Amino acid sequence: MKRIGHNFILLLAALLMLSCGKASQEATFANQETRIASYIDSEVKAGGSFVDNGGVYRVIKKDEEGTGEALLASGVVSFYYAAYVFTGSKSYSNMIATNRKQSAQDAGWDTSDETRFEALTVGLEESGFVEGLKRGLVGVKADQHADIVFSGRYGFGNKIYGQVPANAALLYEIWVVAVTN
Repeated sequence: MKRIGHNFILLLAALLMLSCGKASQEATFANQETRIASYIDSEVKAGGSFVDNGGVYRVIKKDEEGTGEALLASGVVSFYYAAYVFTGSKSYSNMIATNRKQSAQDAGWDTSDETRFEALTVGLEESGFVEGLKRGLVGVKADQHADIVFSGRYGFGNKIYGQVPANAALLYEIWVVAVTN
């Protein structure tokens, strides 16, 4: 009988820890979403606009809305990007990846390997890339310059991924080359 009571207490403690972890994670996401809202507000005040794709935001740069048809969820897009761990603003110290030579140079990164600086072409129906980026790309147009920003809810999840901390908010600055639906 004592054994059953002991196991019940251990199970209860484990459930309590999980619920506390979930509450902490939700608080982290809420804090990130507050910083994202502030960032969007400042960009809109600077003349940009934004699109909400279900909690993932595309902030379109002033006078760089793009041309032609908008990318559908089944389409293919070619683009350059600079990816950042988002802490409230873009900073080269928070840049984690890029395929754009100018961004790499601006960040002081080695640019001698030219093969790293080619546009990325992906079909949105492909699996294997970040949910937030996939959602944020829906609706882009050729020649559009935008930031796609989202909380850790749509990022790499509760795992460390390279230089990306668990549950990190991310920002992808994108330069769209082409859209095909």
